[in-house]
Amino acid sequence: MEDVLTISTTGAMFSPNRPYTFHIELTDKCNARCPMCPRTNHLDHCKPNPVVENVELTLADFKTHFTPAFCARTEKIIFGGAYGDPLAARELLEIVEYLTPKGVAVAIATNGSLRKPEWWTRLGTAMAGGDSVLELHIDGLEDTNGLYRIGTDYAKIIENAQAFIATGAKAEWHYIRFGHNEHQVEEAHRRSRALGFAGFTLIDSIRFGPDGVFRFQKPDGSAGVFHAPKRSGADVRAERVGPVSPAPDPSQGAGEIDCKSARRNSPYISAHGQVSACCWMTGSVEEAGFYAAHGVAPRSLNLRNRPLADIMADEPFASLYSDAWKTGRLQTCQIKCGRAGKQNKRQKL
Repeated sequence: MEDVLTISTTGAMFSPNRPYTFHIELTDKCNARCPMCPRTNHLDHCKPNPVVENVELTLADFKTHFTPAFCARTEKIIFGGAYGDPLAARELLEIVEYLTPKGVAVAIATNGSLRKPEWWTRLGTAMAGGDSVLELHIDGLEDTNGLYRIGTDYAKIIENAQAFIATGAKAEWHYIRFGHNEHQVEEAHRRSRALGFAGFTLIDSIRFGPDGVFRFQKPDGSAGVFHAPKRSGADVRAERVGPVSPAPDPSQGAGEIDCKSARRNSPYISAHGQVSACCWMTGSVEEAGFYAAHGVAPRSLNLRNRPLADIMADEPFASLYSDAWKTGRLQTCQIKCGRAGKQNKRQKL
């Protein structure tokens, strides 16, 4: 087996000789106002940030780029992203129904509070019987989920989940732990099993401040504050399955890059149709500077302008990223995929 580091730091970032796993943000639209989300201006009534343009990819986009031949080279498509909820895209259901019969597994990350149960039944039917999975992000119970997932309805989420799971499709419950909901983890886990969820994952966010606090302004103008949980998810998991591996030692530096996107052969596509290295780089100031320094025109990386396969084979993915990793020039890559990389911690219960 080829060494992971060799794959992720040598030559082309993406290879047509390995199955693709695409990470696609269908839309930057969302019905929720989660304060820690990058789409949210948490200091102004949790309104959307100016970067949100309410755009989305369409079924026509997928039919153009994900032809039957290209789908045969695509193992999985993850519908998630930085700003939007996939269910807010008008044609999500039709896109899933187009992809799954062609052998493409689909993963959808959502707050679960949009659409009616009959829509969810149809979605479950399209996702059942393969490796597709639904990630329902439910951060608490009746009295706590809406504290962070502002604008969502717990009862409606559970009703939708039941309609989906009844089809035999696979759903997982994902749970961000806060000080206000950590006491409900065991009960949420119990409910997930009773409802037929296939898995339950705890998430420790990195978005709390150094004091373990996140302050924001609620939609009604009042002050809000979130506190980090008292125990880390690693502590909870250690109680269940024994010791866990130690965290990376920051003193060792981030020099070696193990790029998750390169390792998984996983380009990122934004709701604008822009193809990027990953969700952390897309639309960032560093990405724009990197392109400008090497004469890469952002327009040439948009699937509305060029075939997707041609974009992935061209720069900056052909060699510029791997060259930059060798010299440590990209700070985002160092922070997220370096030896001491910093990402949300996840533990499956």
